[in-house]
Amino acid sequence: MQPHLPGYYIPLFCPGEDLVRSMTHVHDLPTELLSLIFSTIHDDIENGAINLLVRKSHELLHLLLVCRRWNDLASQISSLWTTVYVAHDSEASIRAQIYAQRAGYHEIDVVVTSMTEGTFAVNCGVAFQSLLHKHFHRVRSITIPFSSFHVCQALYTLLPNLISFNYIPISPDDKRLSANSRPGDVNLDAPKLQTLVLYGDTVVFDKDAWPSLRSLEYLCCSGNEEWLWGTLGASQSTLQTLVLGNPGTDLVMSQVYSFYQPARVVTCTTLSSLTSLQIMGGDDPDWTTLRFVDMPALTSLTIELQPSHEETLLPTFESLRSLRLVTSTAIDIQVALEYLLPSMPNITSLTVTDRSGTHDSREGHLIGPLLDEAQVPSGGPLLCRSLEEINLLGISTPTAKLKKLVELRQPQLRKIGVDGGLWAEDSWFRDENRAQDQALLEWLDERVELSGLRGWWEELPELLAFARRFNEELNILGG
Repeated sequence: MQPHLPGYYIPLFCPGEDLVRSMTHVHDLPTELLSLIFSTIHDDIENGAINLLVRKSHELLHLLLVCRRWNDLASQISSLWTTVYVAHDSEASIRAQIYAQRAGYHEIDVVVTSMTEGTFAVNCGVAFQSLLHKHFHRVRSITIPFSSFHVCQALYTLLPNLISFNYIPISPDDKRLSANSRPGDVNLDAPKLQTLVLYGDTVVFDKDAWPSLRSLEYLCCSGNEEWLWGTLGASQSTLQTLVLGNPGTDLVMSQVYSFYQPARVVTCTTLSSLTSLQIMGGDDPDWTTLRFVDMPALTSLTIELQPSHEETLLPTFESLRSLRLVTSTAIDIQVALEYLLPSMPNITSLTVTDRSGTHDSREGHLIGPLLDEAQVPSGGPLLCRSLEEINLLGISTPTAKLKKLVELRQPQLRKIGVDGGLWAEDSWFRDENRAQDQALLEWLDERVELSGLRGWWEELPELLAFARRFNEELNILGG
């Protein structure tokens, strides 16, 4: 029987905290981490980097060998060691091939390591190219932090089983290398590709038709990318999640509904499977062309810009359940809500975030359209009558406005979140005003769930407890 050490612990140091140590039982380690530890020690022993005569290294290796949990994992080791890291040193190519062979015949996830000072992109590019050329049929996912000539050349390989491609710059060197390399176009030939994540703007795709694409995140979008509109046109029936944006520039999109491609025109009239749409980091007041594309399955919409108050009517989003509106420049959010909400009658969750810091809390206008009795015509339905949750972020909100909101929307409304704190007409420190707002707080707490996502509202439980004690003392004194 294999020996078992039930009380053995491995010390793990917490990064960034001097002299801080936490003790973690080996059985509590995630499977992937335990596998990585053993893999690293095993490779270092074979390469002579670890001397078995050194007591600490030998003890750790012995611990893993005799650990009952490791014994249970031994049969799974090939499937656990499927991540192949491509580094930047002169041995990168040899090491990557060893990692790929170690995984047996399993599909592999290829991760190119981030650039750091003193590393060489050429070594990494050559190793990456060699790995894809030899194991092209086994590659399941690719993650790269930078683009270079060799990296882009490697991606011209047919990858028949690739389902995920991620381009996410991490270090400043990654971004600098990508910006200076001018690598050219990429022909990502991956017929089974399902997920495409791009956080860098130096990859331009020659091939843009991925018939199985389900999720596209592109956060360096200018709106003029021909491959992007070609992708939308080719993925109208499969795309489920779409995230577009550019934190640094305005999001500019064509106002025509057919997007020009060299030698062909791609028309995007419907995204029939799209359930989640996010448009982030832009400042386009017209909400661009995508608002007119038919999205019958859309349930979640996030807009980080302000729709303008204009005569053009939006199509009705019958299936939409969640709306998040974020703005840093809006002059009047109420205008944006009045423009959006009538086209979204069935939403159950509304989150409004104001980052401008310019609104007067006395107005309480973030929820103005939800309180306007003119929005309830005689015999007509209440605007967004199915709302169950409302979150108001970045503004202090009068308790009287919240009370009116609850009275108007009970019993559907069940949760309210406010992170900007409460606001009173007169000083909170006056006893009569404090008692009045405390009474309103208790009234609200009895009818809906009150929560704060951040900020002063986190003190709500203490405020309510204080309010109850305050009222009890008043009753005692009055009695």
